[in-house]
Amino acid sequence: MFTGIVEETGIVRSVEKSEDGCVLSVEGVSFGQELVPGESVSVNGACMTVTEAWESGFRVDVSLETLSVTRMGSFVRAERVNLERAMRLNDRLGGHLVLGHVDSLGVLVAREREGETEFLQVTVPYGHRAFVIPKGSIAVDGISLTVNRIKDDKVGGECRIELAIIPHTLDVTNLGDRKVGDAVHLEYDIVGKYILRARETGSGSMDEPGKGGGHGLR
Repeated sequence: MFTGIVEETGIVRSVEKSEDGCVLSVEGVSFGQELVPGESVSVNGACMTVTEAWESGFRVDVSLETLSVTRMGSFVRAERVNLERAMRLNDRLGGHLVLGHVDSLGVLVAREREGETEFLQVTVPYGHRAFVIPKGSIAVDGISLTVNRIKDDKVGGECRIELAIIPHTLDVTNLGDRKVGDAVHLEYDIVGKYILRARETGSGSMDEPGKGGGHGLR
């Protein structure tokens, strides 16, 4: 589990594709020597398992499933990626609870600067519009951000969210590299997803499946 507070950016060294997915190598990592095989690292918001690590980088295997829901297969050499190690239980939760499971891709459709702040507009798949609320949290490429406004265009079948990006976030993440038309990874707030799921299934009690608690004893 992660917080959406990016520790630093790394540099894509290579993307080796195969029939089973691809192997991604990331360089320019200050905490490379601290990583061990099996450890989790968020790469642009996708939770990946370290298979090899060295002083300045690490390597991960990217499955076909992950490639199907992310843009990791289109990473290019020297591209900057956002990195965050898994949170410790005694850490401050500076952002929000982020699983590192990308829900969908969004598209950056506009960016405007007002003073020191940049306002980004990102599309959200219309079928996922229930997962975003004004002043709620969303992870964009692994960055914990607050939804300022929502533009729900029923005619065009498009939902856009507006995000305000402060200079610090632009400095320590790769958001400054994103151009209009670029795809980004989206992960919606897990609390909202569970609430919506409970409403859809009509579940109101943890005892529902067996009509009894514990081991089913009466």
